Amino acid sequence: MERAFVSLLLCFAASSIAHAGEESDCRSLLTLDEVASAVGGAAELVSANKRGEVDTGSVERQRLQVCSWAASSAVGGGVNIDVLPSVEPAAIAHALEVVAFPLDERRERHWTESHQDFGAVRCSSLSPPQPSNVQPQVTGCVGEVNRAALYVGVASRMGRPTFDLVKRLFDEAAARL
Repeated sequence: MERAFVSLLLCFAASSIAHAGEESDCRSLLTLDEVASAVGGAAELVSANKRGEVDTGSVERQRLQVCSWAASSAVGGGVNIDVLPSVEPAAIAHALEVVAFPLDERRERHWTESHQDFGAVRCSSLSPPQPSNVQPQVTGCVGEVNRAALYVGVASRMGRPTFDLVKRLFDEAAARL
């Protein structure tokens, strides 16, 4: 009887440990076809990781999830996602600042910016201060989705990614959160 109880307890513990690692990550938020459509050709996932801990208002500090896909062609460009998947309401503003870092970084370098809002989703398009074949133009959207802070950005050397394109990717990623 004791052996059966211990076996049952071990099964529950193993199940809990297995499910603990099943937290969805940013790789599942976009398909390769969606990314390829955004960059105008084949693309591949080049990075998927978690970075520093962020205060999200909950007891457990979360790590920022960051995923990057790059165009497979010489044209360049790519798609980036930053997400904090579970944020307490009081910490949303801070979480949105954290995931918007790719845009803020360019603002600090005095890139030219235009923006368009889609309800609570704020999109910005930034271009290098000098025309460049090396530095891509970047358009990104930031917003809250189901208590998650989400950034989706598209970079291109061939022209400015449109707000509609990036907002469509944002919506596709948001639907999978």
